[in-house]
Amino acid sequence: MKRTFTFVGVLLAAGGASWGIINPHFTPKHLVEQADVVFAASPQAADTPLEWKLNNPRQIKGEAPGEHVIRLAHCKKDHLKDIQRTFQANGRTPAILFSGTYQEQKQAFMHVAGQWLNLTGGAKGRWDVSGYAPNMSATYAGGTDMLIRMSEYLTSDPDADVPSAAGVAWQAGGPVKVARITGRSGGLAAAEIGKLNNIHLFAASAAGDRLFRPKEVNDETKFEDVTAAAGLDTKSRRFVWVDVDRDGLADLVTWDGSSVSVRRAGADGRFHAPPGKWSVQLYGECTGLAACSTDGSPGVLVSTYSGPLLLVADGQAGWKKQPLPAAGAIHEEIGPVSACIVADLDMDGHVDVLQPGDRGGILWRGKADGFAKPRKTAVAAGPGLAAAAVGDFNEDGALDIFLAGAEKSTLWENDGEGNFKDVSRRSGSVGYKCPPGAGEARAVDLNHDGRTDLCLMYLQSGIVYHFNRGFRALAEEGDVRLPGLYGKPGRPPLGQKAMAVGDFNADGSQDLAVWITNDEVYCYLNEQCHQPVLRLRLAKGMTGPVTVSGWMGEKHPICVGAAAVTAHSPPTCLCARYPGECRIKWRTAAQGEQLRNVKVEDGPVDVLIEPAAGKAGKPG
Repeated sequence: MKRTFTFVGVLLAAGGASWGIINPHFTPKHLVEQADVVFAASPQAADTPLEWKLNNPRQIKGEAPGEHVIRLAHCKKDHLKDIQRTFQANGRTPAILFSGTYQEQKQAFMHVAGQWLNLTGGAKGRWDVSGYAPNMSATYAGGTDMLIRMSEYLTSDPDADVPSAAGVAWQAGGPVKVARITGRSGGLAAAEIGKLNNIHLFAASAAGDRLFRPKEVNDETKFEDVTAAAGLDTKSRRFVWVDVDRDGLADLVTWDGSSVSVRRAGADGRFHAPPGKWSVQLYGECTGLAACSTDGSPGVLVSTYSGPLLLVADGQAGWKKQPLPAAGAIHEEIGPVSACIVADLDMDGHVDVLQPGDRGGILWRGKADGFAKPRKTAVAAGPGLAAAAVGDFNEDGALDIFLAGAEKSTLWENDGEGNFKDVSRRSGSVGYKCPPGAGEARAVDLNHDGRTDLCLMYLQSGIVYHFNRGFRALAEEGDVRLPGLYGKPGRPPLGQKAMAVGDFNADGSQDLAVWITNDEVYCYLNEQCHQPVLRLRLAKGMTGPVTVSGWMGEKHPICVGAAAVTAHSPPTCLCARYPGECRIKWRTAAQGEQLRNVKVEDGPVDVLIEPAAGKAGKPG
C-alpha cells in the first residue's frame, strides 16, 4: 500500500511546476520500483482523431497488453494542442509509460518527446491523457530515449542508483594558494614531469610560463615554484604536452603568438630547446594545439582560422608539415571556425579531426594513409570562438561534444560512427541552466561516481557544474562552489581564467586547480581519497589519441567513462562506480577492437594501452 500511495501521491501533486529542482525522494529509481508495469513503444496515429496507438510494447517491468490506445479527448483544453503537436513531432520515436494502481484505478506517467504526461487507465490498454505532469521534471529531466535506457538499467541491477546531488566536496581548510601569475592566460594543465605520476601544475602565460611541484609540508599540500629549476623559458599562448621524441616523457609544444616550438623534457625534470627544425612560423592566429598521430609518428594538430595544419615529428630532424585535404567551399559555408577537436570519433581506430564553425563543422575522417576528403557535419558552435568538452555523457562508449559558444551552448551526441545530433534540449540542465560565453569547458568526474560531468568556468561569474545523473540527464543544483571566490554579500564572485584537473596530492582522487581573474591560482583538493580509479596511459612511443572506454556490470554493462587518451602527460583517469572488475575497450587501426579486464579496488590502478595489449574483440 505504501508503494502505491507514494506513486499516486506524486501524480496528484503534479499540478505545480518545479522545473529543474531535483526531488530526492522520488527519483527514476523510485518511479521504476513503485510502478507495476513499465514499457516502451512508438506512438502511431490511430484512425480516430485524438487517438494514438502503442503496439508491440517493449516490456521493461511487469506485463502489459500487446496494444494500447492513448486518448486526448479528456485532455485539459489549454494543454490539448501542445500535446497533439508533441505526438505529431515525436514520429516513431519510442515513448515510455509507468503505470500503477490506486483504489482499483490505474494511473500512469508517460514520457514522450522529452515531456511528462498524466494518464488515467480505462478499459484494458486504454489510457486517457489529462494533461502535462510538470512536477515530474523534478524526477527526471532529459530525453525519452535516455529514460528508456535508464529504466532498463534500473530493473536489471538492484544496486543501480540515480544521484540527486553532485556529491563534490573540497577538503577542509579552504583552497591551497599556488601563486599569483600575471600576463595573458594560456591555460592550466596537470603535467607529468620526469617520472611516472610525478604530477605538476603548469600555468601558461604570455608573461612567462610557470611550473609548480606539489609537496607535503607538515601534512599539508603546498606548491613549490620550480620554473627556474626546470629551465622553462617559454611564453605560451597555446600549448600541448606531447612525447615528440618517444622517450616516454612529455615534451612541451608551445605557441607564443608567432611560432610553434618545442621544449624537450629530460629525465632530470629539465627542459631544453632541441637542435633541428622544431620551430614553425605561423602567419595568423593559432586557436588550438592538440596531440595527433596518423601513422605512428608523434604529431601536433595546429588549429587556425584558415584551417588545420598537421606537424609530424621527422625523427630528430624536426617538424614536417602535412596539410589536411582542403575544405574549400565547406569552409566558406560554415563561416568562422573554432579550434579543432582531435579524437577517434567514429570508433574505427583512426584519428579524426572535427572543426566546428558558426553554421556547421568540417570533419576529416582518419584513414590508413592520413585523412579522407572533408565533409560537412552538423556540429556548429555559433558565432565566435567556442570552448569544447569531449566525453561520453550518455554512457554508450562514444565521445560526445559539448561546445561552449559565445552566444549559445550546445551538446552534440555521437552515434558511435562520427555522426552527431544536437541534444541540448533533451539533456537536463544543459538545456536551461547553461549560460553562453564560458571560457573553459571540461568533461570531468570530480564526484568519482563513474558518470561524466560537465564543468564550465566564466570570466565574469562563478563555476557552473552539471553533474550527470546517468544517461545524459545532467543537473545543475548550485551545490558545487569554489570557497574563497566570493566577496561581500550581494557581490558577484570572482571569475575564472582557466582550470586544470589532476591528482595533485597523490591521494587517488581528482583535484581542481583554478586561475581566477585577480591573477591568483588556487588548488581545491578533493575531499574523497583512495577511490577506485583507472589511470590510463599509452605505451611508450604511442601518441594517440586513442578512444578508450570502461564498462562495469555483467547483466547490463554500463559505460563508466570514455576518453581520448594521449601520451604522456598525465594519465587519463576513468572512475569506477564501485570496486570490482572493469572491462577496458579500445581500438587500433591495425589490431581492431581490444578488450582487457582489470580489477579495481580502493585506489588507482594503472592500465597501459598498447596496440595489442588485450584480447581481440569482434571485428568491426
